[in-house]
Amino acid sequence: MKTLPTFLAALVAFSAIGAAQSVCLETSRFFKERATPESQGVSSKAILEWIDACDAQMKYIHGFVLVRHGRVIAEGTWAPFDTLNEPHMLYSHSKSFTSTAIGFLADEGNLDLDERIADIFADKMPAEPSQRLLQVRVRDLLSMNFGSNPDKGARSDANNPDWEKGILARPMEVADPGRKHRYDSDATYLLSCIVERKSGKRTMEYLKEKLFDPLGMTSPWSTVSTSGTACGGWGMNMTTRDIAKFGQLLLNEGVWDGKRILSKDWVRLATSKQTATSGGPESDWAQGYGFQFWRCRHGAYRADGAAGQFTIVMEDQDAVLSINAGDNDMQRSLNLVWKHILPALGPSALPEDAAAQVKLAERCASLKLPVLENKGIEGAALPASASFGRSDILNAGEGCLERTDSGWVLKAQGHELAIGDGKWSEIKWDFNDSNIEGAFHLVGRRRVAASGAWKDAKTLRVRWFLVGGIQKGEFDIVAASR
Repeated sequence: MKTLPTFLAALVAFSAIGAAQSVCLETSRFFKERATPESQGVSSKAILEWIDACDAQMKYIHGFVLVRHGRVIAEGTWAPFDTLNEPHMLYSHSKSFTSTAIGFLADEGNLDLDERIADIFADKMPAEPSQRLLQVRVRDLLSMNFGSNPDKGARSDANNPDWEKGILARPMEVADPGRKHRYDSDATYLLSCIVERKSGKRTMEYLKEKLFDPLGMTSPWSTVSTSGTACGGWGMNMTTRDIAKFGQLLLNEGVWDGKRILSKDWVRLATSKQTATSGGPESDWAQGYGFQFWRCRHGAYRADGAAGQFTIVMEDQDAVLSINAGDNDMQRSLNLVWKHILPALGPSALPEDAAAQVKLAERCASLKLPVLENKGIEGAALPASASFGRSDILNAGEGCLERTDSGWVLKAQGHELAIGDGKWSEIKWDFNDSNIEGAFHLVGRRRVAASGAWKDAKTLRVRWFLVGGIQKGEFDIVAASR
């Protein structure tokens, strides 16, 4: 079983002696002050109910950090993930960091949001640019009102040597850029390029100086384009703790530890509605879009990435909730927050609930995604040659299945997949030796965790996760008769 997170261990100890004061621990790696939920007006039982709902309905939550009044009141991560300490893919949550880099440039007076991108990218423009393209401003990229068609023209991928030229050569389909929202990750890549052109530094280097170091964020890293520029609209990787710090900075309107890091004007501008978005009233994607931030129902806003990478800032309740997950129903994930967490954020401290605090601490220390359970089937004699179906990590093919002390190992296609018997087994998986990432492409070295169980005498069912990412699946390995 995982050891108790530091602040949860403290909650157990303090609750056991009936402490009614908030827990305050010094740490150089995360928020300095931590507290019991009740001391910050939140019921531990409500947090437990939310965790139960996530397990029952989301199924693929990987980690969370909940902050109230600047104090961490609960955090946890689901094995085989450790999102509190190890970076997780952020996907489009990256966009909010790229926007913040633009905010630093604007604060410094090094960038005007009304500057035309044709002037910034004069060396990358088409030979005969359209009048529509010549009208596009930096603020139009920020608000996703670029006006070009992301589905046409050169894509931002490893086979395109010049992403900037490819994006700027795409056809413009909106007569008046700046007036129609269309989600476009390539527009954010252009923002990352602007950061580098205006700052004279790589995007992640600039963010390290301006944001990551001041907040004590040590986990961030990013994949890059063919020219070495951070992808901007995707590709960043950080721990849940680090993205929660970012949320707290936003909630503080740019102030961290008593020092102004980012201007209040920028935070308000970036997180307020800059353009309308479509959808029904119950959709959190229909509440408007800021500068690479989504507005939410209930007066909140969020940084948002594929499959449930969220930093939700609830201004009226003085709370931040950061989540990493692999759940494709992102609206369901937000609905659970609005149902369980939002109404639990009370206006004043509650009586301490030692029993519930201990239960919450123990629950957060033992979170795990379900393994495949062996049903007592003996299975095939091993080692044996075996065939298997396609998954996101292996093409359909043949290999060798062997027994190990902890389960099995499948050797195929130049890889070895460790498969746990009643538990998760992990192995490093080399996708390639590149850090160049087209959107949703898997690059570099990642960890893969898997568990297995015999379905019948010949068929081993395998469940796997890409640790630190959202890719997951199940497939069968069929052992040959001997």
